[in-house]
Amino acid sequence: MFTARRPLNTAFSLLAGLREKRRGVFTVIASIMLVVAMGFVALSVDISMISFTKTKLQNAVDTAALAAAQEITAAIESAGASGSDAGDANAIAEAAARDMAVKVAELNGVYINGETDVQFGKRVYDADSDSFNVEWGSTPFNVVGVTARMDNPDFTAPDAELELFFAPVFGKNSQQLGASAVAFVEARDIVAVLDYSGSMTYDTQYKGVSKLGLNPVVDNLIEVADALETDLGTLHGTPEYVTFEGQPAQGPIPHVTVTFKGSEIYAVSSKELSNVVLEFTDGTHQKHDSLDQNPRYEDSFAGTGYNEGKTIKRCWIKSGQNFSDDGPGYGERFTYSYTTIKQAYGLDQISYPYAVGSWDEFIHYCQTDSDPRGVGMDHKYGKANFAQYLLDWRQLKSQTEDLWKTPHYPFHGMKNGFALFCDFLDGLEFGDHLGLVSYATTSRWEDSIYVPDEGVDIDLTDEPITNEYSSIKTIQQHHQAGHYSNTTGIGYGLENAISMLGEHKRFGARPTIFLMTDGNANQYPSGWSLPGDWDWAELTDFDGDGSADYTTGNTAKQYAFYQAREAINAGYTIHTMSVGAGADRDLMEAIAFAGHGQWINVPGGSTVAELQDQLLVAFTKIAANVPPPQLLVEHSAEN
Repeated sequence: MFTARRPLNTAFSLLAGLREKRRGVFTVIASIMLVVAMGFVALSVDISMISFTKTKLQNAVDTAALAAAQEITAAIESAGASGSDAGDANAIAEAAARDMAVKVAELNGVYINGETDVQFGKRVYDADSDSFNVEWGSTPFNVVGVTARMDNPDFTAPDAELELFFAPVFGKNSQQLGASAVAFVEARDIVAVLDYSGSMTYDTQYKGVSKLGLNPVVDNLIEVADALETDLGTLHGTPEYVTFEGQPAQGPIPHVTVTFKGSEIYAVSSKELSNVVLEFTDGTHQKHDSLDQNPRYEDSFAGTGYNEGKTIKRCWIKSGQNFSDDGPGYGERFTYSYTTIKQAYGLDQISYPYAVGSWDEFIHYCQTDSDPRGVGMDHKYGKANFAQYLLDWRQLKSQTEDLWKTPHYPFHGMKNGFALFCDFLDGLEFGDHLGLVSYATTSRWEDSIYVPDEGVDIDLTDEPITNEYSSIKTIQQHHQAGHYSNTTGIGYGLENAISMLGEHKRFGARPTIFLMTDGNANQYPSGWSLPGDWDWAELTDFDGDGSADYTTGNTAKQYAFYQAREAINAGYTIHTMSVGAGADRDLMEAIAFAGHGQWINVPGGSTVAELQDQLLVAFTKIAANVPPPQLLVEHSAEN
């Protein structure tokens, strides 16, 4: 029987069948998608592992390269401290650098072969391109390349390929990986700022007697005089009072000698003394008579009473039957004057050897200056006093051109130390360039010198910061303390160093200033003052407590620090050196701190030899203070 429900049942049956068919299709699609999803999951896991391992390798070689390069810098600094040869230290450091690279990589869970995976090279400057390149295998080494490899198919090997987790499903069991890093020691563009002020002679002058003793200072002054290689007549080395010889003995006429000692004379006669008349520089006379009541052939005589302490310029010695035409009872006359002193030492037959000064001025210095008088050397004449006169009164190059040849301290010690500094850089061969600035009352670039008599003709004006270390050394060797002027303009020296670096520093080199002084800044531009935004705490907070640990109200020192800040703001490193007890150690220490550099204090010693030794070590330490290693951003380590 026909009912209305039958067609509906048929329709539902058809729909149910269709559902079953669709469910089967979805199952197939879902299975396929699941396989694909699992593949992506597997791939992402392996990719993540590969990425993680690459990062691990890169971090390991970065750290290993830096650590290996630090072994080189440590060896160089050690050589500087001990005075060893930089090249030898570099060679010794190679083995230590290899070992350190292996050790650091191992600590980071990475294997490297010290013999094949650690390479050394030299970073050299190409003037044509104004850039630095790496020459692998060239010595001395200042570049270290470290490579980590995971390329060994043997999974038991320390450099085995990375074993994958899911990729084997797709037929790939492992992945080769590698990473490399290059660390280098940055070359420096160094401008040395050296003190050429007059105080750089003080350890050789009588000013140094309180520290060094009289005899060593006199010996040094004699060395200065001898180094001048000029005719000084019959002047002895050690200063002495001048002695005048009287007429020869003949019959009743005695032979008399008189030694003038400023306010005293010492008379010796071949016959008994009768009386002595003294004339002082103010024209007054005093007579010592009745000497025959206490017979003697020699004695000392000086003014007494009102005349006590007066300088004697003439005397008459009565002995035997000698006489003069100056009055009754006046014996043989002896005069203490520039003329007679020159005659006594043969200086009247010799032209004064230098452009400014004279024999008369030298004699005047010996008689009147407070420095000889302070050590008992007044009214004495000799090579030591002549050298003292030049260093104290006539030290400029325009006055005494040959003083550069002489060993006056601490300047001579500085010259020798700076020469060693140049030699150390030459032996180091790290690509450092060097320039020279001097300062006294003013400052200047020292980039040329012409001394035809010495066969010296150097011109570095086109490239004042140079690797011609021998030229820089020669330039500084031909200078003397007080070469241009006497006072101490530290700020001017820094200002010129900044301008030299600003105009001539190389791209890729570390601009560095090396500032040295033995005194205190005392020069600054007229009307200058610190800018209103000056903050000492930003520069001299040594202990990090937010407060300045160095300040000064001295304008000359402020100007020096202002110029130091200009250098710091330009990105320059500043090393400093203070020499001797009179040097401004606090200022030098503060500038080095602010300039992220090294401060070296050279205290001096009880002898100039000690000072020289200290300076040699100090200059070498600065030369060896190479910048810390850094990673080369774009590199290609040799494999």
